Amino acid sequence: MKPCIAILSTDADYYLMLSYVLDASGYETVLTDELDAALALIAGSKIVALLVDCQPESSLLSDLSSRLRAPDIESDVPVVALVSAGVRYIEILKAEVDESFIRPLKPERLLSYLHQRLNESGVAVSRPAYAGASDLRLDADARRALANEKPVALSPIEFRILSTLMSAPGRVFGRPELIEAVWPQANFVDPRTVDVHVARLRRSLHDALGREVIRTVRGQGYAVDVKG
Repeated sequence: MKPCIAILSTDADYYLMLSYVLDASGYETVLTDELDAALALIAGSKIVALLVDCQPESSLLSDLSSRLRAPDIESDVPVVALVSAGVRYIEILKAEVDESFIRPLKPERLLSYLHQRLNESGVAVSRPAYAGASDLRLDADARRALANEKPVALSPIEFRILSTLMSAPGRVFGRPELIEAVWPQANFVDPRTVDVHVARLRRSLHDALGREVIRTVRGQGYAVDVKG
């Protein structure tokens, strides 16, 4: 049985994206849009972690601050806040969450934290070696793409772009999101640099599969279409 992670969010699309990433990494997920319900899952030892989607207009951070200190909440289940870039760090500290990540989220960082934290707690997580679909899959451990089980030659940047896009098939990722995920330490990356790498990635995948995998949404960004 897979370990279960609860996602507290009122954004169904965001939940679907997170659930896909977590499911591909060996977890089950459950959605709740109420803090009381999420805390009940913690108290009942039904989940191994709680992800809280703290949107800009949400009061969840301030609500967490008081509720997590309540005497009826005694648990070592990690609580992770997903916050917008404009949130003040002092507000995160007041909430007393175990960890926080800035949206747009970098899936690899979240997964790395969860795997490490849960392993320390003795929670066994079986990580699938592959994520994707029937004709295009990613080997996360070897950091390579497989087209019909044959390796596709990709640069490290191209692999990271494809990994980000495949974290939520069909979802459109804007250039700023891709820059944040693929070049997290860079001070500045020109959006046209993204276009160049995506063009190379698109050609490589088309040559390997004989079909278009990456879709351009004019004025918005890129999405990957996987074949089930």
